[in-house]
Parts: sequence; structure tokens; C-alpha cells
Amino acid sequence: MLKYLLALIRFFVGGLFIFSGLIKVNDPVGTAIKMEEYFDVFAADIAGFFSAFKLFSLEIAVILVVAEVVLGVMLLVGARLRFTVYALGAMVLFFTFLTFYSAYFNKVTDCGCFGDAIKLTPWQSFYKDVVLLVLIGVLFLYRRELPSSSPTWAIWTTRICTLLSILIAITAINTLPFIDFRAYKEGVNIPEAMLPSAPLQYAYINGKRR
Repeated sequence: MLKYLLALIRFFVGGLFIFSGLIKVNDPVGTAIKMEEYFDVFAADIAGFFSAFKLFSLEIAVILVVAEVVLGVMLLVGARLRFTVYALGAMVLFFTFLTFYSAYFNKVTDCGCFGDAIKLTPWQSFYKDVVLLVLIGVLFLYRRELPSSSPTWAIWTTRICTLLSILIAITAINTLPFIDFRAYKEGVNIPEAMLPSAPLQYAYINGKRR
């Protein structure tokens, strides 16, 4: 029973990380912009040195999104599982802090967890990270039950996915996202896209008397 539970958690967490990472690998520039928002907030609220990280926001974004994809793949295929659990745990713990800070202090209203494809509120992002933290916590508690050896095919799958993720990220930076989820992507009629999505509910009247 435990074996199947751990396999189910691996499938769910690994699949979610791959999905989230691929969306952002598709648009590293968008992730870099979101990182700059966090650096601005941290520079103003915590320490000024965070503003220096803005110079490397794109590089940090690429490393982060590629790591999401690769760690998700490693968890699915069983490559260095114990290391993967530690790395995912550290990453989700960091994300949980970010999303809680954003939600509690209302600083960054969109975490960018799924890029422009799926919008989550700060509290939704936080609850999602809490669930992931619990699931990875289960894997951590039973890490000795996970396979200790890595099949050769799993190692090569990880290497190939790492290389492909980096190539996709670099290509997307130099051109455009392969799948553009942005509101005003190429081909969208901007005046139509800017129209209200629902009828206006309020009417403002200037009641000032002369």
C-alpha cells in the first residue's frame, strides 16, 4: 500500500512540476519580469541588496524554470530520488515563503506559478504550495522506501530533458514564446481585447455645483 501511495505522490508532484516548468521555459522573459517584482519588494521591505539581483533576473529565471522541469522528470523516472526529494523540498519551502509573503502583505498579486497560462491569486498559490509541501514531506519521511539506485535510462532521460529545456529557454528568449499565453499576443485585436469583460456596474456623476 505504501509503495503505491509513494508512486502516486511522485506522479502527481513530478507531473505538476514538469507542467509548471514547461509553461515558464516557454517564456523565461516573463518569469524574469516576475522575479524583478519580487526583488523590488524584497529590496524595499527586507534589504536593499536584493535590487542587485535584478541585473541577473533573466539568468536566475532560466535556472529556476529548467530546474523545475528537470527535478519533475527526475522524480517521475526515479533518477537520484533521495537528492530530488531534498531539492524539491527546499524549492517548495522557498516558494511557500514567497507566496505567503505576497498573500499576507498583498505585495505581488500574481505569483506567476503557471506563467500567463493559469492565473492564481496569492492565497491560492500559497495553498497550492502548502499541499505540495505536505506531499513532499511524505516522500521525505519515507525516503528510505524509495529506490536508492538510478537506472541508466533514467539518468540519460534526465540529461536529455535538461539539454532540451535549456535549448527551449534560449530559443524563447531570442525569438518569442512557442505558445503565447499573453493577453496581447500576436494576432489579437487589441482594441477588442481591451473592452470590459462584463457590463459596467457603476455610473459616476459629477455632483459639484457651481
